[in-house]
Amino acid sequence: MNENYDFDVAVVGGGPGGYVAAIRAAGLGARTCLVERGALGGVCTNAGCIPTKVLYQSARMMLGLGAADEFGLDVGAVELRYPRLAERRDKIVQRLRKGVAGLLSGSGVEMIRASAGFEDAHTLRCAGDQEDGLITAQRFILATGSSPVQLPGLPFDHERVINSADAVSAGELPESIIIVGGGYIGCEFASVYAALGVQVTLVEMLDHLLPGLDRDCAAQVKKGIKKLGGAVYTGATLDGLDTTAGGVTASLSDNRQVSAEQCLICVGRRPDCSGLNISEAGLQAGENGQVPTNEHMQTSQPHIYAVGDVAGPPLLAHVASREGIVAASHATGAISARMDYRVVPACVFAFPEIATVGITEAEATESGRQTIVKKFPFRALGKAHILGDTGGFAKLIADARTGRLLGAHICGPQAGALVGEAALALQMEATAEELCDTIHAHPTLTESLHEAAQGIVGLPINWKG
Repeated sequence: MNENYDFDVAVVGGGPGGYVAAIRAAGLGARTCLVERGALGGVCTNAGCIPTKVLYQSARMMLGLGAADEFGLDVGAVELRYPRLAERRDKIVQRLRKGVAGLLSGSGVEMIRASAGFEDAHTLRCAGDQEDGLITAQRFILATGSSPVQLPGLPFDHERVINSADAVSAGELPESIIIVGGGYIGCEFASVYAALGVQVTLVEMLDHLLPGLDRDCAAQVKKGIKKLGGAVYTGATLDGLDTTAGGVTASLSDNRQVSAEQCLICVGRRPDCSGLNISEAGLQAGENGQVPTNEHMQTSQPHIYAVGDVAGPPLLAHVASREGIVAASHATGAISARMDYRVVPACVFAFPEIATVGITEAEATESGRQTIVKKFPFRALGKAHILGDTGGFAKLIADARTGRLLGAHICGPQAGALVGEAALALQMEATAEELCDTIHAHPTLTESLHEAAQGIVGLPINWKG
């Protein structure tokens, strides 16, 4: 690396893309700094993946305790004490945030707590309470994340009209809420809120929830929200929203009017590089706000990389981390490092839980590819009966000629844990027959994938459907 610069690699943004990139760059011998103006861990740790799943776990336990009698247990009345839940949520976030700081320090990454903007292609101006001045670097990795999309003419007031960060950091629950947007964020909040006793109305402009995911899985999530007492309106848009001191009233395109205490807008997130002055570095954001990159995560300026949400979809924390590793490796000399998006698992922590990887049935049909699709229902699985959760299924999609696995879609208990095996199978280009030949422990939920694979090869054992 060039000694004329303050750092070999400067990373801007301390989320799951940025801090991972910084640690990997430092581990490969680069003089590395990380510039972060806010809390370490990014949206994932502070207002996304972690705190939302703390809420999800409490909601899941509450539902489980509600069925305690079925397991021969008498636990008495189950009462939600949300302030305690919120306290636990905040403690976990703080603990993990400190953990990120410790990892960075232990890896020799220099922390710069400041905002950053380019002065030129190799210089950042940093401004903060404790840090102020210019730094230079031979390579840069941008990991500035994304921000919630606002609906035109309907800004967040963070009291009645809120975004996901407001919702997940609240100290108390609303009695009722309208959620606009039936993507994974909206469905997760709808499920958790409904499970915790909030009156939920979910509005989605398309005719189905969870666009882009397996339709069968999406249908189960819709049923799950309704089973918990929530109302779900698909094929409807928000035509107007009146706010008062006591709540909100939404006018929908299907002529319905719905009132609630709050309205949560979950219509997506937008890549965010505001304040970075990327034009001074010779960069230009794309139409959707993202910074375009190649397979090495390089931007149009080869010494500047972008990872995570700011580089565009898929906006997932685990994708950001992988992109950070690729960018840091390439920036420090591993020229072969490249990003491969063919196998990207995704999870929706709703009731039921959804996990997916690879192509969907709809995508297979649209491509004209000849495939075999088989589902194995959890109700035919001993472990599901033991858990008291027999809804859902595991679905596998394979190439009809070669048997190579192309997609897996799981709906039911611990789907997020099960998808790891399916992702590995797709990454290794395994066939359904190879999955059949792999002995699976019994009784476990992973047997569902084994059974679905046996259906593909035409030799089902425990389910003939």
